[in-house]
Amino acid sequence: MARNAPFCMNMYQYLFNYSRIAGSCADTAVGFAPETNNHICVVRNGKFYIFETLHLPSKPTSVLSPREIMIQLERIKKMADDDKSSVPEIGILSTTHRDQAGKDRITLFEAHISNKAHMAKIETSMFVLCLDSSSPSTSEEFSRACWHGDGASRWFDKCFQLIVFANGRAGMNGEHSKMDATPTSRLCRFMIDEAQARNLPDFRNLNAEDLYECASALDKPQPLNFITSPSLDLAIANAHVAFKETVDAHQMVPTEFKGYGKGLIKAFKMSPDAYVQMALQLAYYRKHGELVATYESAATRKYRHGRTETARSCSIESKAFCEAMDHPDTSLKARAAACRAAVARHAQYTAWAVDGQAVDRHLLGLRLIRKPEEEVPAMFQDPIFARTCRWRLSTSQISDDCFTAYGWGEVVPDGYGCAYMVKETELYFCVTSLGLGSREFGQYIAEALDDMRFTFEEVRKIEKAEAAEAALVAAAAAAEAARVAAEEREKALAAAAANGDNGESDAMVLPMIDTTSPGFFGSAGGVDLISRSPSPPSLSKPAPRTSLFFQKDDPVLRTALARNAMAIAQEKYWSGIDDIAFDDVTPGSPKAKTARPQLPTNNSTSISASSASLLSNNSSSSASTDKQQQQQGNRMRSSSQLMGGRPRSDSGAKRTFMAILMGEDSVLGRLRSRRANSNLSNSSSNNK
Repeated sequence: MARNAPFCMNMYQYLFNYSRIAGSCADTAVGFAPETNNHICVVRNGKFYIFETLHLPSKPTSVLSPREIMIQLERIKKMADDDKSSVPEIGILSTTHRDQAGKDRITLFEAHISNKAHMAKIETSMFVLCLDSSSPSTSEEFSRACWHGDGASRWFDKCFQLIVFANGRAGMNGEHSKMDATPTSRLCRFMIDEAQARNLPDFRNLNAEDLYECASALDKPQPLNFITSPSLDLAIANAHVAFKETVDAHQMVPTEFKGYGKGLIKAFKMSPDAYVQMALQLAYYRKHGELVATYESAATRKYRHGRTETARSCSIESKAFCEAMDHPDTSLKARAAACRAAVARHAQYTAWAVDGQAVDRHLLGLRLIRKPEEEVPAMFQDPIFARTCRWRLSTSQISDDCFTAYGWGEVVPDGYGCAYMVKETELYFCVTSLGLGSREFGQYIAEALDDMRFTFEEVRKIEKAEAAEAALVAAAAAAEAARVAAEEREKALAAAAANGDNGESDAMVLPMIDTTSPGFFGSAGGVDLISRSPSPPSLSKPAPRTSLFFQKDDPVLRTALARNAMAIAQEKYWSGIDDIAFDDVTPGSPKAKTARPQLPTNNSTSISASSASLLSNNSSSSASTDKQQQQQGNRMRSSSQLMGGRPRSDSGAKRTFMAILMGEDSVLGRLRSRRANSNLSNSSSNNK
């Protein structure tokens, strides 16, 4: 299963009892029956041995215990170390060119009739276990030991080789023709989990009697004594020379990037794999001044017998990104945007490849089905087509963290093989090439990753500063609008007072401010006014409707009454406000949610969202003094039902609506003095 979708398991049948057979012009893949082939092939010091994993013939279904397997391995180790005789190192024959390997196979069989039977034991075995006497310590030593070792203590045609070193480290080498990396990766994870779950004992503490009793019931491992000939000796010598030349020509450099991993990349809201691919593109562009066809394997196992397809990392978008990153006149924002576009395009290419919508495997199939005597189609002779299929940058990743190193060779002489692992807090790369400067390329990768991180973090700072500046500008504009509106209202009130206006309505309505626009109050991010917990910023959506409740004795209440509630809330909390209620209730309590009055509105007027109003409840007495009005002020309510015009009077009740706006410092004082000597009628129960 992968992402809750089934994957084809066909490749798993090639994990065990499978071998690649070298031929003169083509190889063949052969699987052998596991029911009759239960032995393991072990190689040490260039010598090959086998032992059965079942108790044959007494208990043909009983598997050897971990202790018994350990005893057999100890026997093999002792036999190989004690044997000082010269034996043909036939393992080196599996390192040569495949056509030469096919010829050497024939030479091996011609040397002696028993050699063919010995080779059959290797090829039919479950897998090969390499007990190396070396102890690689550095990442480079460990990577090379797993990749090729000394060449003689390996058999590279086997499905997989489990390699254990003298210092206890272990690795794996896989044969790729019938199987990809995922099954072997899963196998390694299974082995580690099983070993931990079983809590295997320390066999070094077993006493001699236990070991002797256990060993006496086991058949000794069988050595595979190959017999040489002059022709075979020459083939082995030539293979050693070719092997050394190949190894010496290669540069394999592991690079551990500790700066960050997929955790930060996800925080940038990008695909970690596509992000790393763009870092590889930028590194290659900076080192070589151009971009080339880049291969990344994409699994197609959602289809029956599916294996891989090519996800091409080099695109128009990746080219634009690389050019933007190194152009001095390109802004950080433009660089970040170019990177996001390139990452998105590669993620789309990968998705198409996984769905079988790419082209490379289809074109490869057309090339392979052409018969030798048939004419090569013009398309396949086009130099542009040849260039697009020349993978000078071959890449792939495995995601299981049980591996500390991972790599392979280049696929063209003038290219790189770049394996990588994306971990939570770090990234791993292993760069291999034929003298192109693998170490230098690894440094370019690290530099690209650092530059990409710097770009996105700086852009994030810039956007945050711009959002804060926009909020300040919006707040200043709102304050200025409020000041102008207040002046206009003062003039209107003065004119009304001069004319002796004693109408039925006490309504005083100030122009409303739309706080739902980006950059105003809550749109810049801040804290929730009720829970006061951090909330993420959202510059693309209006601020959510929020109610703020103050208790009667809350010190913020007094400040809000003396100054402006909206301004105080903005300064203290920095969030959008829909309405403000003043009451002797606990914020967030059910009472706080139900105590606010439902105010009548004029159907002909519009309702303004995200503004605040102040409602002064009416006294039940027919007259109120300044002191009574001051007491009423302590029980003021607000509502988000704000009207653009004057509120309607209902049953003679008088309502006072006022928008609390920034800079309106003396609103309450004017409200008190305006109707200080007026008689207020009782409010109906529906209006309380």
